[in-house]
Amino acid sequence: DQAFVVGIFSMLDVMLSMPMESAIGLLHVPEPVAAALLRREGVLGELLRLAEACESSDDAMFDQAATTLHLTSQQINWAHLQALAWADQMAD
Repeated sequence: DQAFVVGIFSMLDVMLSMPMESAIGLLHVPEPVAAALLRREGVLGELLRLAEACESSDDAMFDQAATTLHLTSQQINWAHLQALAWADQMAD
């Protein structure tokens, strides 16, 4: 659940046109969520780095996040495909 919240709020600063710290200050989020969004810390922060690496095609960041999270490329690619399918379902 917290990983989903991190993903949803990852662009909150852009949507609100304010720094992430100010945007997070408007909400009451658990510390692990705030740490991930503000400093890319903890497991949630590494998951966010991984998502950002997938979106930007940054191979070095992808490899680093995958190694830190002990995930294989196959596991990540499968999860990514499932997420895309879920998003496509939500759009219908």
